[in-house]
Amino acid sequence: MKLKAKIRGSKVHDVGYRVFLLRKALELGAERFNAYNSEGDGIQILTAFIEGSKDMIEEFSVAARSHKPEGADVSDISVHEYNGYIIGLGDYMHLLQVEQLSKGIPALLRIDQKQDRSLDKQDDLLGEVRDMNRKFGKVLDKDIVELKSDMAEVKTALRAKGII
Repeated sequence: MKLKAKIRGSKVHDVGYRVFLLRKALELGAERFNAYNSEGDGIQILTAFIEGSKDMIEEFSVAARSHKPEGADVSDISVHEYNGYIIGLGDYMHLLQVEQLSKGIPALLRIDQKQDRSLDKQDDLLGEVRDMNRKFGKVLDKDIVELKSDMAEVKTALRAKGII
């Protein structure tokens, strides 16, 4: 027996819904499962397919209607018998991994580029700090020499008056 479930709502994507349903299919021992996201009229749609015994399909149907992942906002769930082809569960898991990699690789590349820009900015800032240290270091050295000279004059004057 085969089942097609459509889950609609304002937030059914990017909440782990497909993995949530995949886990249930694995728990039930399904050999064939597939799920994909789509949109229609501004509504997010998740369509899932499962193949198994009548009892397995019934249990999956009940679970899909009564449970949802945290963060999901579901407005409608419809479940119908299905006659088409459903890929093997193992193939679906591989497909899901490839999909996640295809999302993750561009994100990692963006992070790498941002890190390079950040390191360039840090190098620029360190250069500015070094320049400031050179400029202010000379000024401070000059001030310290003048301060020592002034203190020597004060000590000399205090000694002359017998204060120290």
